[in-house]
Amino acid sequence: MLPLFLAVLAIATSALAPANCVANVKVYGYTDKPQYSAGETVTLKLWVYNHGPDEIVLKNVSIYYPWYAPVWGGNYSLTGIDAVLSAGKNWSLTKTFTVPTDGRAVGGDIEVEVSYNIGTTTYKVKEEIPLEVIRPYLRSLEGMEKLLTLVTLQSVLVIVCTIILAATIFLSVRRPKVVLEETIEKPE
Repeated sequence: MLPLFLAVLAIATSALAPANCVANVKVYGYTDKPQYSAGETVTLKLWVYNHGPDEIVLKNVSIYYPWYAPVWGGNYSLTGIDAVLSAGKNWSLTKTFTVPTDGRAVGGDIEVEVSYNIGTTTYKVKEEIPLEVIRPYLRSLEGMEKLLTLVTLQSVLVIVCTIILAATIFLSVRRPKVVLEETIEKPE
């Protein structure tokens, strides 16, 4: 029973698995810095490498940024490359772009999709290149001189009010004695 089950399982998984192309094509890449802030320029370097054994014709390279949305656009596609890569050869691209400053820039992976032909059959390979975008600290220390001025003014006002209150208390305790009371109390 177990051999029959394993045979059926092997046939089912082989039918579900996608057909592998003969050429082994990989995409490698990196960015020029490990972290970026909004507004900084990123230099992305990538290589499409044919590990062989077949020769391929590189057709298109598409770069999808992690902050992409159909409303904003911003992805990059290079079409009609038609570069022939024999086994062991590579094709490279250096792309610069700016991290958006409008709050939509989030870190994630830059997805690179490469399409190539072997004969008349078209294949696609997707790889991801990490991109870390630092979120701005919401409690920024910009404009602290205004806060320092406010705290200084408040301290001066507290000291002045304390002196006025102390003077009022001091003067209210030291009232002059009424001289007329003694003369009214002693009847003659």
